[in-house]
This record gives sequence, structure tokens and C-alpha cells, in this order.
Amino acid sequence: MNYLIGFIFVVLVAIILRQQYQFEKMRQSARFMSYYAKLNENAKQHAEFKSDTAETLLKMYGYDVDRIASGDSEQRFVSEADKQALLKAHYANQYQLDEADKVFEQAKEKYESETVA
Repeated sequence: MNYLIGFIFVVLVAIILRQQYQFEKMRQSARFMSYYAKLNENAKQHAEFKSDTAETLLKMYGYDVDRIASGDSEQRFVSEADKQALLKAHYANQYQLDEADKVFEQAKEKYESETVA
């Protein structure tokens, strides 16, 4: 009878240790998925900024993306005030991207410190 109780006790301890191991793996996975989501969000913001930059350059030269897509590649005159407004909007987007990069770097440092520790 004592052997049976000892065996059951050992099995219960093994189950508890295995669950702790599984919970730690689950926490690691959750940390990685959180970091991966922020990584993808940052990559999306960079891609949008790159496409917005290309569209802004086309607008500054007098072309419109929608008109080019419909087959009209005629150039129109763009005033200096419009160019300055486009540049101002571009710099605002660049500032937002820089702020998002700072937030991502903080998340990256947090993830790396959690995985090393």
C-alpha cells in the first residue's frame, strides 16, 4: 500500500512539473507572438510610408496615381504652395514613422531582455 501511495505521489509531482514546463513554453510563445505582431505592424507602417513617399513624389511632379491607373499620364502644373503642403504632410508622416520606430525598439528590447533572462 505504501508503494502505491508513493508511486501516486511521484506521478503527481511529475504532472505538476510537466505543467509548469508547458506554462513556461506558453508564456514564451505569447511573448513571441506579441513581439511578432509589433514587428509586422512596424513593417506595414514602413511599407505604407514608402508607398506614400512615391505617391507624393509623383504628385510633386504633377502626376496623379489614380489618373495614371486609368491610362491618363498627362502632367499638370503644381504650385509651390501645393508642393510645400505635400512636403509638410510627408515630414509629418516621417515623424510619425520615427515615433513608431522608437516604440518598436522599446518592444524589441523588452522582448530580448525577457528571452535572455
